[in-house]
Amino acid sequence: MSKCLSQILVVIMLISLSACSYRAERSRENLPQSTRLDRAIVAAASARSQANLLNTPPSDTELYSGSDGGEEPEAYIYTERVDGAIVFHLAHIVDPVHPLHLGLLHFKNEVETRSEGSLLVEIHDSATVGGDATLVSMVNGNQLDAAAITIWGVWHTLTEYANLESLPFMFSNYEEAWAAYEGALGDWVTRNIIEPHGARVLGYWTNGLRNFTNNVRPIYTPADLAGLRMRSPQIATNLAMYEEFGAASVSMSFDLLYDALQAGTVDGQDNPFGQIHGGRLFEVQRYLSISHHMFSSVPLIISNDFWNSLSAEHRLILLESSAISGRYQGELTRTMEEVQLQEMLAFGTQVNEVNRASFMAAVEPIWEDHVERFGTEFISIASRYIDDTNALAHQFRTRD
Repeated sequence: MSKCLSQILVVIMLISLSACSYRAERSRENLPQSTRLDRAIVAAASARSQANLLNTPPSDTELYSGSDGGEEPEAYIYTERVDGAIVFHLAHIVDPVHPLHLGLLHFKNEVETRSEGSLLVEIHDSATVGGDATLVSMVNGNQLDAAAITIWGVWHTLTEYANLESLPFMFSNYEEAWAAYEGALGDWVTRNIIEPHGARVLGYWTNGLRNFTNNVRPIYTPADLAGLRMRSPQIATNLAMYEEFGAASVSMSFDLLYDALQAGTVDGQDNPFGQIHGGRLFEVQRYLSISHHMFSSVPLIISNDFWNSLSAEHRLILLESSAISGRYQGELTRTMEEVQLQEMLAFGTQVNEVNRASFMAAVEPIWEDHVERFGTEFISIASRYIDDTNALAHQFRTRD
C-alpha cells in the first residue's frame, strides 16, 4: 500500500470518527436544500451511517455488463432488477482516489443499508464513462439513471445562465459555498438550470475550490498569467477570465490534459485539488498557485423516468442518503486537501498563494458583463451567505 493511500485511509477514518462535529448550521435556513429535513435528524443519521461504515466499509463496484456477461448496453434500463432488487446506475468522471468517488461509495452504503438491499447502487467511474456533458445528456434523455456532475456550468449548452457558476472570486471558503448550495442558491440552480432541462436534483455535493498550476512561473497577480497557454473548460465565463488576464485559453477534455501538459501543448490549467492530485497533474506541473478563484459544486442528478419509477419510500431514501453522504463528502474533500498538498510538496511542487485583491480587481469587468446580461438575482442570493462585506457579490448585487 502506497504512502499516499495510507494517508487517505487515515483521513477517512478520522472524518468518520468525528462525524458528530459536522456543522449543523451550515445552511442559514437551517434546512438542507435537497430534503428539507430537520438538520438534527440529518446530523444524527449521518453519525449513525458513518459508524456503520467503519464496521462494514463499502467495496467499489464493477461496471454492470448485463446478465449474460455481454457488453455494456448503450442505454441503462431504469427499474432494472437483480434478484428482486432495483439497480441504480450512477456515473461520474473523476478518478477512484478522488473524494467524490469515495463519497459516492458512502452513498452506496447508505442507500443499500437504508433500503435493506432493495435498492442497489452501481457506480461507474472515469475509466468507463464520457465527460460531464455526455453524462448530462444521458440523464436528461433517460439513458442513465443518475450522475454526479463536477461543474454545473456544463449546462451552458442548454442555458446561458449556467455561465454564472464560474463567476470568479464569488466564494472565499467552503462554509460560504456549502451554506449557499444547501439553501436558496441551490434552489435557484435547481429551478432555473437543471430541472427545466429534464433531470431532478438529489443534492449539491463538493468538487472544490479551483487553483492555478503551470510550468512557467508562480502566479501572484493576473499579470503573471499573461502570455501563458491555459487549458480551460469550454464555458464562456472561464474563457473570459483568461482573456481578461491576457492568457490564451485552450479547450480540451480532462482525459487529454496530462499528456498535453507533459508535451507542453499547454502551459497550465486550473482545477480543485482533487483533480490536480487525482489526475497526477502535479507530476507535469512545476508551480501550484493557491487562488480559490472558483467554487465548483457537484449536482447529483437523477433521470425523471427513473425517479418516477420509484416508490415514495425509495425516493425518500435517495434524498436522505444524498444529504447525509453529501455532507460527509464535502468534509472529506476539504480534509483530504491537506494530504494532497503534502504529497505534492514532497514531490517538489512549488506552492504559493496569489494576491487575491489584485485578481478581484481584474475580474470586475466580467462581473459587470454578467450583471448586464443576467441581472443580479443569482448574485444577490449568493451574497446572503458571504461574510466579507468587500466581496464582489456584495459590490454587484444592486447594480441592475
